[in-house]
Amino acid sequence: MELIMKGKALRSLAMVGVLAVGFGLVGSSAASAVIPPDPGGSSPLVRTYVSTTTTKVPTVNGLRVRKGPGANRTILGLIYKGDRVKVIGTARDGKGQRWDHVKLTRRSAGGLPAGYVGWVTEMYLY
Repeated sequence: MELIMKGKALRSLAMVGVLAVGFGLVGSSAASAVIPPDPGGSSPLVRTYVSTTTTKVPTVNGLRVRKGPGANRTILGLIYKGDRVKVIGTARDGKGQRWDHVKLTRRSAGGLPAGYVGWVTEMYLY
């Protein structure tokens, strides 16, 4: 009887450990996520989502808005000096370059509609 009770206690302890580990994984994935490598063979991207939005503007005319974080991603349109964007997340590519996931606050000078979402290199935003 004592052996059976020890087995139940051990199983209960193991389940508690599994639940704790599972909860820890969920909590950490809310802060960032590892994105699989691009087909081109670059290293994985790490995305971090910002809890509060920050408004920025481009420092150049014709800043490319891309489908994803990286210079090899499809260009969706352009934004210009004076266009305002809200940063809703960030990512670093395999070369360490930071990319901002942005949402346009109003129609851009390049014709992209208000609310449009895409990725731009962080080095040309302030």
